[in-house]
Amino acid sequence: MPPEEPKAQEEPKRDVELRRSPRLQCSGHAGIQLLPVYEKPCPGKIINLSMGGCLVALKTPLDLVMNETVELLFSVNQMPFRVRGKVRSIRSEILIGFQFSHVSNRVRARLEDLIKELIEHLAKQQDGSTERRPQRRRRWY
Repeated sequence: MPPEEPKAQEEPKRDVELRRSPRLQCSGHAGIQLLPVYEKPCPGKIINLSMGGCLVALKTPLDLVMNETVELLFSVNQMPFRVRGKVRSIRSEILIGFQFSHVSNRVRARLEDLIKELIEHLAKQQDGSTERRPQRRRRWY
């Protein structure tokens, strides 16, 4: 009998999130501004958010390349943010993933508060209760 050939090992399936922070579904207005800032921001909607980045659906295609730095303006739950980000994922002409960079301690603390609020809202939705979120005053940082 000839020796048995070794079987190729299958690649293990990964159900583990590779991001440092999980993305949370959310919605809000967003704008992408190319650097240096000369033009009006390209409008869009924020799809999901984490401490490290977000996914944005643009209203019109924008010519972006991987690792390009942009200024992100977005508002979720009436909390406005202005941060720098790098293009990390181009899913289509209008669906772009960004990683935040150069986030100040103040903006990071506000982002942490927003993430906590989104998690609490998600938990309430899963429990079946629907409490209206408090309105916040708009302020760009």
